[in-house]
Amino acid sequence: MAGDERQVETQLRAAAAAVAWPPTPDLRSAVVARIARDGLVPGPAASPVPSGVARPRPAMLRLARPLAVALLALLVLAGVAAALGFRLPGLEILRTDQVPPAGAGLDLGSPVPLADALARDQPRVRIPAALPPPDTAYELGAGDRRIVTLAYRATAGQATLAGSDLALTVMAVPGSLDERLITKLVGPGGTIEPVSVDGSPGWWIAGAPHEILVLRPDGEVGVVTSALAGDTLLFARDGTLYRLESALGREATIAIAESMD
Repeated sequence: MAGDERQVETQLRAAAAAVAWPPTPDLRSAVVARIARDGLVPGPAASPVPSGVARPRPAMLRLARPLAVALLALLVLAGVAAALGFRLPGLEILRTDQVPPAGAGLDLGSPVPLADALARDQPRVRIPAALPPPDTAYELGAGDRRIVTLAYRATAGQATLAGSDLALTVMAVPGSLDERLITKLVGPGGTIEPVSVDGSPGWWIAGAPHEILVLRPDGEVGVVTSALAGDTLLFARDGTLYRLESALGREATIAIAESMD
């Protein structure tokens, strides 16, 4: 027991032994007489307090008030600590963050554990070593139509992709690229620039929103639409097309792609 608690206990015991109470006057008769004099209808009579029942003593009341104030202060402090994510000695405060997944509200698919996304043979998902782990992984479709998207929430001061809280998405799609299919879908206001991604051919597409035609493993041509309207880096490796939509700029995005392994 702490020293302050022992001191309070000692004072309470001393007060209990030292305070003497006078005999209780006949309050009931006086109250009934007052009611009769004023013409009021008395309610059910209160039972007299049996003798021997402990009554609050002034000294105890004087001690109870600071104790109540101290308890209230402790509860307020506990609430502040919970809001800040701290612990107080003897108290365990649990807080659950209700932050929605990165990219929530966009048509990226259903959130899945990152380990599940990495375990798929198709598409082969690669994590950029230049970045921390993605905030959310999404999956859309199944089989050779499965698309996995890694969503990276923008940090303080970073630019965001229009209409989202994201700075970058990394999409993996089973298939490969053909430059003729790429240039076919870049409309007015858009530009396409050939780039190298760690020795592999790639394309940087900027400007107007666009769709991508991908050569699927079965030889069919599929259309990959975007839930965002950002600048895009495209490249393919080992049977998987990678599409990075980025608010980070051309050079930074290529550097991120080159760190994917």
